[in-house]
Amino acid sequence: MNAASSAGPFIRGIVISSCGSTGRVAESIARLKRLVEMDIFDFIFCFAGVSTVDSLVVPALNRFVENVFVYNLGIWAALERSFGEDKHALNSSPVMLSFAEFQNLPNNTRKRVVDTRVMAYSNFKDGRPWGLDIYRCSNKDCRAHAHNMIFHPDGKQFFGGKWLQTKMKTTCMKCQQTRRKIAAPSWIHSCDVENKGRCWYTWPLTLAQRMDLGITH
Repeated sequence: MNAASSAGPFIRGIVISSCGSTGRVAESIARLKRLVEMDIFDFIFCFAGVSTVDSLVVPALNRFVENVFVYNLGIWAALERSFGEDKHALNSSPVMLSFAEFQNLPNNTRKRVVDTRVMAYSNFKDGRPWGLDIYRCSNKDCRAHAHNMIFHPDGKQFFGGKWLQTKMKTTCMKCQQTRRKIAAPSWIHSCDVENKGRCWYTWPLTLAQRMDLGITH
């Protein structure tokens, strides 16, 4: 049970302790989201990285489940207060959450709305700007992957709630192209937690969003 007005009163959720294609391939994500849309589950959680380290992610995962079923937090708020507050867990793997919440409408009615998001930790040093390891070189004759690129903050660095305003500089080690003053795309959102680096975006990404990252298909 969950007494939160945006959730409950009875929450049905499933945690999929796998990584790789489960939370990264569009067809898999669509199938998982469909289970929430069909009102079979109220949320589905899985990892959206290429690998996980149990000792890092299990404590945060336990807190997420506690936040939903013991402390009556809304489903997304429960994720922000678990993985969103655990830098080491979120840095080891982004997480995907497909969830349903109720929106209050006029005449004392409510509408069930389903959303699917990824929460990630932005780490320029490790080649994951805004938590995305799928970034590509923008040179159309190169298109090198993120592991062949160097990412740095560029210009003034912002902290706290404004950290996402920090611009980025990229250098491709394959073609030597350098780009500067790259702003975070408008579809990347800062999480509602105090520490910088936590962000989220609707998942999976659209083609237009992937093109912002240098991906052309």
